[in-house]
Amino acid sequence: MSALTSLQNSRGAEDAFPTVRSALADVAAQGTCLGATLRVLRRGVEILDIAVGDCGDGRGLTADTVVPWFSASKLAATVAVARAWELGLIQPSDQVVQYCPEFTGPGKDDIRIEHLLTHTAPLRTIDREVGRQFADGRDTLVQLILHGDADPDWVPGTRAAYLGHAGYLLLDEIVRRASGQPFSIFQREQVTVALRLRSELGGPHSADIAEVPWFGPAELAERIGRYDPKAGYPSACMAGPFADAATICEMLRTSGRHAGTPILQPTTCRTLITDHRPPALIDESAGTTRRWGLGIVLAAENFGPASTESFGALGGTANLVFSDPAAELTAALYFLGNAGSTDRLTRDQHVINALYHDLT
Repeated sequence: MSALTSLQNSRGAEDAFPTVRSALADVAAQGTCLGATLRVLRRGVEILDIAVGDCGDGRGLTADTVVPWFSASKLAATVAVARAWELGLIQPSDQVVQYCPEFTGPGKDDIRIEHLLTHTAPLRTIDREVGRQFADGRDTLVQLILHGDADPDWVPGTRAAYLGHAGYLLLDEIVRRASGQPFSIFQREQVTVALRLRSELGGPHSADIAEVPWFGPAELAERIGRYDPKAGYPSACMAGPFADAATICEMLRTSGRHAGTPILQPTTCRTLITDHRPPALIDESAGTTRRWGLGIVLAAENFGPASTESFGALGGTANLVFSDPAAELTAALYFLGNAGSTDRLTRDQHVINALYHDLT
């Protein structure tokens, strides 16, 4: 079945969003993914939820397909951490060592929870080792982080580099010790159940999680391929319909409310989506400045023409979700295919540009 003929409209008029539909079919036909899904909310109302392509195993890709979220998992984990501080269990300014006394050594004593969320903690070397040992299990990785050495010549908060796993595994351990619950259970109660999501850490019970093929440079294929979502790490192991990511972002956009129910306080939401990095700070993993709230990326170039107020998350090179308060818009876009960074940015912007075009 061709990408174009398998275009489905789960909800919405068939003739709506013609530029978006064409863009999705174009991308699927270019060979950097098997298909794509897109969910869009405007002023709190779902206006689009569509899919194009298939899963590569004979199944059509739909808006309900269970997919791995990769690093967009941090969006759900961040909300769980925010609930922990609203419950008085932790505070962003707390030192990690307050909860994990064994987390000591040069450069580590003043690492605070906020540094883990802004990716400004001196843990880049440890993080790379965690990535190499991803399959060794949560407890082994947590011990590696707790007892590893911090990067030298790095005062927490003064340098930045994306931490794929180490920061959120530490947050997992901090919340576990503070709450007395495994992080997976805490997140399920505070995020999955509260927001009525179908997605969970490790994936829904007995779910068949779609495999996301690699279309990028061969030398990077192994790095993505070894991240099994069933490991359940908060940094990269959320799985379920990616439409759920839009639900989380929309909750943050609407000051913490979902279906009329308060999930987070408005002040907490504002704190999460306010820039917490110095303006000129270079992100050493990106080679350029990058704005970050607490656990939330701000105004990413992948969001196309979205306003400077936009915020959201990116996962692998497969997905993005963002809210644009200026446009009262939230969108979750998933490509069933990890690609090289250039292809990823091109296809992200192509579809999001098409979305804004159709909305004008």
